[in-house]
Amino acid sequence: MKEGRISCDGRSCSSSGSSSGIIRSSSSGSSSSSSGSGKEAVVVVVVGVVVVVVEVVVVGIVVVVVVVVVVVVVKVVVVAVVVVAVLVGVVVVAVVVVLVLVAVVAVVVVVVVVVVVVVV
Repeated sequence: MKEGRISCDGRSCSSSGSSSGIIRSSSSGSSSSSSGSGKEAVVVVVVGVVVVVVEVVVVGIVVVVVVVVVVVVVKVVVVAVVVVAVLVGVVVVAVVVVLVLVAVVAVVVVVVVVVVVVVV
């Protein structure tokens, strides 16, 4: 057995160097090529449509996730602002109560001093 060589020209292939001589095979490349390219075109179109649909779905999911995250962050910020406002209100009320108590104590002290001065 000798080492063989295969050569093709697009429509037929030939092999030489084997013990049985030269083997030729030919096919009608035009008909199979056109039907193959038609199938390939359909496959390419289908794959393209699938890729576009997948991209649209992925982009839609990403947009929904981003919107949900933004809404949650905005709600958290609003709640934090409300909590801070309530705490500031509590502090203001506490300061007012302390001032009122100081005023009451001052009035009581003045009344006691006046009573003591008048009685004595």
